[in-house]
Amino acid sequence: MDNKDQVLVGIIGSAHGVDGRVKVLCLSDNPQRFAASAVLTTNKGRQLTIESVSAHKGMLLVKFAGVDDRTAAEKLRDSELVADPQSAPPLPEGEYYHFQLEGLEVIENGVKLGRLKEILSYSANDIYVVSREEGNDLLIPALKSIVKSIDLTNGTITVELPEGLK
Repeated sequence: MDNKDQVLVGIIGSAHGVDGRVKVLCLSDNPQRFAASAVLTTNKGRQLTIESVSAHKGMLLVKFAGVDDRTAAEKLRDSELVADPQSAPPLPEGEYYHFQLEGLEVIENGVKLGRLKEILSYSANDIYVVSREEGNDLLIPALKSIVKSIDLTNGTITVELPEGLK
């Protein structure tokens, strides 16, 4: 993504059919992002209005206004769809969007371990990938027993790592 002030919500794949529909890998857990008449922006700055959307084999089939044939749809392939972070609905206390956490400093007992560079999502729990100055990444399970607090105001995640993870 070119613009760090935007949240990646989907990636456009191949065209589907001849009427301009495209396959979209949805990366958002907010279903309103892909509702009819919603407007998304590509990472190249093009605004796209959704005309229709349906589920298809774990992806979405999306028809954008003005994209009326397969040729136009293919031109969108591999485009990233981004949205304004402020457009995300508020979460309950203690829950966070990934974009809110990425870039925060991870500390244990007052010692900086590194910065959260990526969150890997798995069915059991998320894994925080922490970039360390030494060069090798630290993988931290996002469990309440390990992640003690998240302070968005100060930009920190406080953890208590069990032996073997350090």
